Amino acid sequence: MIAEICGLILTGGKSSRMGSDKAQMTYSNRPQWQEVADLLRPFCNKVFWSCTFEQKTHWQLGEFGLVDLIPGHGPASGLHAAFTSSDQSAWLVVGCDYPHLQSVDIQSLIAAREAGTEAIAYFNEQEHEIEPMIALWELQAQRNFLEAFSKGNDSPRRILRACKLKMIVPRKNEILTNRNVK
Repeated sequence: MIAEICGLILTGGKSSRMGSDKAQMTYSNRPQWQEVADLLRPFCNKVFWSCTFEQKTHWQLGEFGLVDLIPGHGPASGLHAAFTSSDQSAWLVVGCDYPHLQSVDIQSLIAAREAGTEAIAYFNEQEHEIEPMIALWELQAQRNFLEAFSKGNDSPRRILRACKLKMIVPRKNEILTNRNVK
């Protein structure tokens, strides 16, 4: 039986390289924290934000705002908060700073689900590396993450590589380009 999917939007970073809150950046009509939620909703039972306390309050996220339980580990802290909040759902994780990501790209991740696969991530052929901030984490991958995190490994990429990972190639490499710098 395949677990239902919850969406996780990673918005809680300090955006130190960006110089301002990257989740508030607007590339089309609305801030990215809202655009990505709209992108994920058709595919997810619920959508959550990994966010700061200030974002949770300002955006009025209520129970859907997940503040880091163990801060200071970048995106891994956000993954930890999500994975410890539910042990029954797969998590579709997307960083808020991928403005070229479209529904077809999310659908490709979900369509790649199959028995025995613990996680699905895009493979960046130019960089010869997986993109952990656009990935689907099944239940076993989450357990692997939580165990590794408890032992000091806070690299989502390394943890994904140690899983039974299915890598898929994006329709365009542009979708894997994040906006970490203005």
